[in-house]
Amino acid sequence: MNKLIILFSILLCMVLSSKVVNAQLQHHDVPTPAMDQLLKKIEGVLQQEHMPGLMIAIIKNDSTLFSGGLGYVDLEQKIKVDSTTRFHLASVTKFFVAIGIQNLIAEGKLKLSDRLQAIAPEIPYSNKWESTHPVRLVHLLEHTAGFEDIMLNKMVNMTGKPLKGINAVQDQKNSLTSRWKPGERMSYSNPGYNVLGYIIEKVSDIPWNAYIQQTLLKPLAMNSTLFDLSGESLQHYAKGYDFRNGKYTLLPLYIPSSNGASSALVSNASDMTRFMRFLLDPGKSYADVLLREHDFLEMEKVHSTLASQHGLQTGYALGNDLFPNNKKITFRGHNGKGEGFSSWIFFNREAGLAYTISTNCNTNLWPVSELIEDFLTKNMEIPKIHTVKIDQSKIGPMLGYYQFMNPKNERWEFYRRIFEGINLLAIDNDKLIIDKGNGQVDSLLHIGNGLFHLKGDIIPSFVIGHDNEGHPFFQGYGNRFYSKASYLPILLQKIPIYLGLIAALLSIVYTIIGIPLAFFKKIKFIDLCLVLLPSLGIVSFLISYRILGVTDAIHKELYTTLNSTTLSIFAGMLFFGVSVVVGAYLLYKRWSQLGRKWIKFTLAFNIIFLLYLAVLFSIHGWIGIPIWSM
Repeated sequence: MNKLIILFSILLCMVLSSKVVNAQLQHHDVPTPAMDQLLKKIEGVLQQEHMPGLMIAIIKNDSTLFSGGLGYVDLEQKIKVDSTTRFHLASVTKFFVAIGIQNLIAEGKLKLSDRLQAIAPEIPYSNKWESTHPVRLVHLLEHTAGFEDIMLNKMVNMTGKPLKGINAVQDQKNSLTSRWKPGERMSYSNPGYNVLGYIIEKVSDIPWNAYIQQTLLKPLAMNSTLFDLSGESLQHYAKGYDFRNGKYTLLPLYIPSSNGASSALVSNASDMTRFMRFLLDPGKSYADVLLREHDFLEMEKVHSTLASQHGLQTGYALGNDLFPNNKKITFRGHNGKGEGFSSWIFFNREAGLAYTISTNCNTNLWPVSELIEDFLTKNMEIPKIHTVKIDQSKIGPMLGYYQFMNPKNERWEFYRRIFEGINLLAIDNDKLIIDKGNGQVDSLLHIGNGLFHLKGDIIPSFVIGHDNEGHPFFQGYGNRFYSKASYLPILLQKIPIYLGLIAALLSIVYTIIGIPLAFFKKIKFIDLCLVLLPSLGIVSFLISYRILGVTDAIHKELYTTLNSTTLSIFAGMLFFGVSVVVGAYLLYKRWSQLGRKWIKFTLAFNIIFLLYLAVLFSIHGWIGIPIWSM
């Protein structure tokens, strides 16, 4: 009898243990050896990529293949990720905000063609082409208004309370200037989506997050999903980490920038599973949700860019992007990267496939994504793509150098306009030969009408054409926009920059050689200062730039005020400019006393090209950066 009781107890424990495991992982269908194998591979990636934990939700047609997590939500307390763990999904928020706008369009309250000035004239934006090329709703949704990305001191809110209404938009006004005719090209802009949040509030007469909650989250029973506008840690929140130098650093939660409409979404595997089921079949049993299949088809179209007008649909549509990297089918969706979190949602509604992944660390999710997509598409065949011979008479005259034209931020990425151009070299039957620089040459395959794809891709992601003024343009390599230009002016900018970098290196070398010579009184200390001062300025600049990068990764809150960190960045970069100017003055004063011509030439070379760098950096706002008041 006792043996029977013991045996029964063991069996009961095994059953309960099995249920606990399944509750943690949340297989909604019967687990398969293939899924178990996939999870083992993903666990290996977690170790290799230093991901503390990972949220995973995978959908195929009507089946939930997996909804749960791996790893740890809290490294200190060793709490494991499960289907209830809530992750901050950062810019995945934009997809939900775009759905909110689409819902208002379905209600007849907005149109994609509506002018921003007509919807909300109180928004403080600037567009010098407004009379002929106004900013429209579609431009905000597709990042084609020409607005810059968010300023460093506006990335987080340290006021202690969320910004609301027009005040939230005014907080971002320094980014709301159109840098080109709206609709020409895409440039990712977080402030543009904060403007969309405000538009939802104005048109619906309730807060933007409440509107999305009411029209989408509540009908889908996404009861654990919210928009974090407080920066406070709630139950089941994953902790975010930064991994560098072999250790994890716990990152704080922040009140999001502006009104949070670009970055505030928080959700878990269970809720994202519900959302993806709806996304794959919006017409099925969702009576309380207004949007249907045709609405999502509209959201998957690129409407406003020059590239789309020439037939290219690879790119950023209404709150979602199309990615050509899978070799069997295409996935579209959105990614998000915030403080201590990285998240992706990808789907192909025609194929009935969708997945969401999020890790609580600043790391690359591509290895996980690749494993999941290989698993979902393993039985699919690679489609055959037919190419078309290039019409030499049409494309031939468009060969030449093309300048990169759509940086996210003009201050921090000005160099991309100089160094990231491409050269359309030649035509070889159905191939367009492109020199990307640094010895990298691509052969793009022509599928007709000026559309191209890389070998192995299954959809075109490149287009060549003429803008509305008849000027040649080229778009590709992930929404990068290029305009045909003469290479000579670019070369004349590159050469002095390269020479300036050589001068910087030589100054440091000369300083290292000169210090012992000055110590043993072989040269005068004042002559040593001719290279020592610029060298100290160069080192100071590099240290400041390094501080800038580290602060951006783990201490964004420091950008919001004048403190030792922002003052160090300001002073370090300013000292570079000052040291070079003082060095030039000392060279002028000591010129007649420097005997040998080669010494004069060497020192003059250094100072002239360092001065060029100082002037260039000053023009673009890199000398004495008041980050706290940008």
